[in-house]
Amino acid sequence: MFIRLPIIIFLFSGFGYELRAGGNNESHGARSVAMGGAVVSSVDIWSTSNNPGALGMLDHYGLGLSYESRHLLPEAGLKSFAFAAPVSGGTFSLVGHSYGYASFSDNRIGLAYARKLAKFLSIGVQLNYVNTQIGDVYGSRSTMVAELGALMKPSEKLSVGVHLYNPTRQKLADFDNERIPTLLAIGSTYEFSEKVSMTLQVDKDMDLPINLRSGIEYVPVEQIHIRAGYATLNSSFGFGLGVVWNKMGIDVATNWDQQLGSSASASLSYYFGKRKS
Repeated sequence: MFIRLPIIIFLFSGFGYELRAGGNNESHGARSVAMGGAVVSSVDIWSTSNNPGALGMLDHYGLGLSYESRHLLPEAGLKSFAFAAPVSGGTFSLVGHSYGYASFSDNRIGLAYARKLAKFLSIGVQLNYVNTQIGDVYGSRSTMVAELGALMKPSEKLSVGVHLYNPTRQKLADFDNERIPTLLAIGSTYEFSEKVSMTLQVDKDMDLPINLRSGIEYVPVEQIHIRAGYATLNSSFGFGLGVVWNKMGIDVATNWDQQLGSSASASLSYYFGKRKS
């Protein structure tokens, strides 16, 4: 425990914007890492984390697996899975995240439901069970956290996403009024052509300054996706590559944070079946 104590201190100081009270350690997929986190208006299997409201636009069953090595530390590894099932009445999804190691862990499992209300509008809700554990002194704390989302498509080329995480400001512990972060994200994606699209996004954590995110995706051929992004809060740059083969996608990405250095991420997605009318 004493050997690992400096790591825990680093997690809470250097990673303060990620952790704080816990409950906000989740993977958004390697595509998100490459795009600077500007993915609230995207539709894919990782909408289970990025914006549950977008799941109503997902027409295929999907399975996703992801691993992120934050700042290249084994103790800061983030493992995730996601599953989405679009049925005639809407889309159900299950997502799970596990962050940390034996002396510190932050875990979440969530269940979502989304429904397409019109051709241009989808909304969704998600309920999460969040658990944070720190050694033998702090112990384990758990709570339930809700989130809401919507995705609008005013035109074929424009998508607008809105995502609100923890609107009720759930408390994780009584000590120091320790609460799960509350975050509002609003973003839009514009497809300039079949090869180029750009996303701009604004994030506002109630306890942090505004974070402006931007990402661009270039598709030179149908199977290859090249991505880059930037986020202002920590002056972080992202870059990544996606390869699509048949119904499977493999994404890799790296991110450089001005304060904490490099991170690396890889995710796998597989789509099958189709929504029945």
